[in-house]
Amino acid sequence: MKTYYCVTSAFYDNGRVVAGITDSKKIKSKPESTFTEKSDRDIYEDWFGSLKEAEEFVEDAKSA
Repeated sequence: MKTYYCVTSAFYDNGRVVAGITDSKKIKSKPESTFTEKSDRDIYEDWFGSLKEAEEFVEDAKSA
């Protein structure tokens, strides 16, 4: 079993970006990442195999 971390990020049409680690799961294989399109934003849920990698992704998304 391995722990995977989910980063949820929202990219709004006005340029605002919100991102954070929203979940973690201890499972055998990495969950599928997802994408949802709303009228005013795009929402991504990306899974990472390490906390460090997830934290770096959050910082990169916020500076996008």
